Amino acid sequence: MSQGIVCASPSLTITPYVTDSHTFSLPREFITRQNIYDEDTGEIKYVQETPRFEKENFNLNYGVSAQINIPLGKSPKLCHEASAVNIEAQKLLIKKTKMEISLYRLEMCAKQAKLGVTFKPNTPSAITCEDIVVSVPPNQVIPHTHKIK
Repeated sequence: MSQGIVCASPSLTITPYVTDSHTFSLPREFITRQNIYDEDTGEIKYVQETPRFEKENFNLNYGVSAQINIPLGKSPKLCHEASAVNIEAQKLLIKKTKMEISLYRLEMCAKQAKLGVTFKPNTPSAITCEDIVVSVPPNQVIPHTHKIK
């Protein structure tokens, strides 16, 4: 992956799972009452009570799910090439930035040295210009004096 370029590649995803459930009925009834009628008169002769055996259900399921993804076509190869080119461009940009920083440091330290201003030796700031050498440019006469005899 490089700067938003995301390349699809073969992958395997394994996902374990566990599910749990518990079911029951409310309100809980232990007896079912049923009226028994007289066939001649239609009156209730008696009430029959039948015991109920309500059950609660508990389930525990577990397993593993597996998924395999395989990209098809030329897209993966092109994507990897684009990513490699982008990474190379980023490396060049880093080198360019480092060079610009070094040139700026060189320019500033040289200007200050020509003005006669330098950092105090052995201080944290002195490290900034410690490897800068100021010399006389070619074909230029250094200011000097001669003794007349």
